[in-house]
Amino acid sequence: MLSCDDRSQPGRRSARRLVGASLALSVGLAALATGGPPALAAGPPVVIAAASGVDPASARRVRDVVASRRAVREDLALPPAASVSPERTATEQRAASIRLALGRAQKLESEAAWDDCVREAAGALSDAVEVLARIDDLALLRELHLQIGACMTLNQSLANARPHFIAAALLDEAEVARGVHREEAERAASAARAEVLARSRGQVRIETVPAGAEVWIDGRKAPGTTPLDVQVRLGDHFITARRFRFEPHTERTVLQPSGVVRLPLDPARRATLREQLSAVVAGTVTRPDETELCLARAVWSRAEQAVILEPQGGAVRVRIVDAVSGQALGSASLSKADDDATLRKRLCDALGETCEAQARGIPWYVWPLGGAVLASVAVTAGVVANSNRSLRVCPSGGCL
Repeated sequence: MLSCDDRSQPGRRSARRLVGASLALSVGLAALATGGPPALAAGPPVVIAAASGVDPASARRVRDVVASRRAVREDLALPPAASVSPERTATEQRAASIRLALGRAQKLESEAAWDDCVREAAGALSDAVEVLARIDDLALLRELHLQIGACMTLNQSLANARPHFIAAALLDEAEVARGVHREEAERAASAARAEVLARSRGQVRIETVPAGAEVWIDGRKAPGTTPLDVQVRLGDHFITARRFRFEPHTERTVLQPSGVVRLPLDPARRATLREQLSAVVAGTVTRPDETELCLARAVWSRAEQAVILEPQGGAVRVRIVDAVSGQALGSASLSKADDDATLRKRLCDALGETCEAQARGIPWYVWPLGGAVLASVAVTAGVVANSNRSLRVCPSGGCL
């Protein structure tokens, strides 16, 4: 039994494909002419946070409008208390290895193996400078400098020992403990300390971008937050600035009385933000204000902006804030009496968008393209009609 299908009619099959392509082109041109509907939820993703006292009905109206323009993220659960990042764990392990190296150097000093003592302690020094300031364990760095200086002094290399004794005195001006090292090493350490104490001491201005950071000088916390003034001795010091939602910044720099130091702070990486939020949950740090906590939760929930609702008398104040920088992007004041059109207009202005649909005419260049499409459809229809004239009927007995 024969079958009458397109496999025996290649001409008609091609014609039908041409008709399909023409129709697809027509649809595309129609979409180009009308411009299509405005893209919704195309802006940066946001979280919406309503402070206590905000009317729930007003909050729902705000959410409906914002959700029509932005992707709204739900708050992710905060990390558990005492959550420690892998980077923090690795840093603490490196600090533990430095303590072991110091213990080995002290043993070598007691055995009068001066060269081995210097090699053991100096080998850990570069790692110690990088690591110990991050965990505020500069007392260990001071002990390492004293150990290197002591072994160098006992090895008849006082000139090379002196910078280490000075570095130790700048980290902590307290007198060196007696009986830890041999007498000649202790005398050299005391002489270096006296030299440091003779240097000028005065006020240094510490500033961070952004402001509001806590500052540690040589592992000791300065009172207040940036910008602030601290009393320091002229010389090399370690400065660490820490601020919620930002990466800790540590650098070793020369501090000079009456000088100014400016420290840039980078937005916190996810691992850092995890530790900071974990500390807030555990209550081991001072709780940040609600806006700071809201921005941190927004970033944690992978949003780029926060829409913050706050009561304002009988109205609601809406603030649009960049979640990373904290920069204000827009605001609006809404009343319960506002109709839907007014509320939508004010929120769209705060979001920096135009929410009204704009009527769009057919561009001039579409008309000739449309004519060409119509002509191609007509020609294709003629080809199909002509090809159908040779159509044969295939009854069950076979083709006639």
